[in-house]
Order: sequence, then C-alpha cells, then structure tokens
Amino acid sequence: MTELLNRDEIDTALAALEGWHSEENALVRDVPITPDNFKWLSEAVQHEADELNHHPDIDKTDNGIRFRLSTHSAGGVTPKDVELAARIDQVLSGGTRDKG
Repeated sequence: MTELLNRDEIDTALAALEGWHSEENALVRDVPITPDNFKWLSEAVQHEADELNHHPDIDKTDNGIRFRLSTHSAGGVTPKDVELAARIDQVLSGGTRDKG
C-alpha cells in the first residue's frame, strides 16, 4: 500500500502546486475553461494518469473543469497524487498537449 502524506507533507506539496488546495483528503484544482476545451484537456490528463497508473476524478463544472486527486486504496493523499498534480500543471501550461 502507498503511504499517506501527513498534513505537513501535503502543505509542503501544495506550496509548490499553484492553484491546488486540499479538500476532504484530496488535492483539488478548479480550472476555468471553455466547454469546447473539456474533451482534449480531460483526455490529455487521462493520458498522464494512465502513465502513472493513477486515475483522478475529472468533472465538468459550470465554469470549467475540476480535478480531484486522492489514492482511494490508501484513503487520502499520497506521493502519487502530488506527482499527478504536477503533471496536470504541465498539461495546463501546454507542456504535454502535443502528446498522444
């Protein structure tokens, strides 16, 4: 089983992840996007998640998209969630959009 991060470790990770916050044992980021960008963005994030064998909750919201990262088998936030958050940030900055 993957080790859960404690509150201090989560806070340290969040300090390096702009736009992310902690919510109910998960890392969460809401991103405003236009509806026509939802498909490519969710597919790009899913590609990154597949590479890590880790799957986020991705939801369409009224104003965009919400990413919620938690390792369900561990019951909270693990290093895998922090890694995926960083990869999502790369996708959002355009660093991986041309993949796949």
